[in-house]
Amino acid sequence: MNYKDPENILVIVCSAMGIGALALLIRYLFIGLGFDSFSANIVFIIAFVIGVIVFIIYLEFIQKLAVRIFSKKQQAIKEPVHIEEVKSIEEPKPDLDSIREEHKQKEQQQRERLLEDAIHYTRTTFAPYATDENIDLLCSYVADYCNGISFNKNIQSITVKELSNGDLFHFGWNIWNQFKPIRNCKQDETAYFLKVVFAKQLKDIEIDTIRKKLTFNEGKFKIELKYSL
Repeated sequence: MNYKDPENILVIVCSAMGIGALALLIRYLFIGLGFDSFSANIVFIIAFVIGVIVFIIYLEFIQKLAVRIFSKKQQAIKEPVHIEEVKSIEEPKPDLDSIREEHKQKEQQQRERLLEDAIHYTRTTFAPYATDENIDLLCSYVADYCNGISFNKNIQSITVKELSNGDLFHFGWNIWNQFKPIRNCKQDETAYFLKVVFAKQLKDIEIDTIRKKLTFNEGKFKIELKYSL
């Protein structure tokens, strides 16, 4: 212990006062037992000295014990903690080719379903107004339109009866709307499709005029606009 430290000196002084008070109590006890003052004073001095020595030994012991305990705690804190490295589990990579193939199959299935509905619509719509040969040919043109095949101006024209130009325009818009999810083509292409497929009936009408009148709906028509086939 550092006995020059003011805090330690204060502790010793206070303790010495307590020991002195205890020694004084012992002195009075001896006087009460019949000892004379000299003997009682000797007892006082001996008790005080012994008390101070015991107290100092006690402080030294407590200090050494505290230092040992503190040193062990510091050592425990300084020792590095070994953390086992956890190996990351690699997730299996998705099979991109399989994903692409699955997406392609879904698109093909959707295309086939839309085309099937469009062919059925075409047959039932034109049955009263065209021959079987013309209907079969028109259905093949609809399939080509669905698959994005370009049309030659010299293809065989479809001949219909009792249908107005507006009816044909409505048919063209219905087909365009049916294939919009898979083709997303412009209505100019649909107008061109009608122009070359029904070339005889629409020979005097410009493609731009056809495009503008695809949804013209004033009057009575045999073929109505349909948002779903």
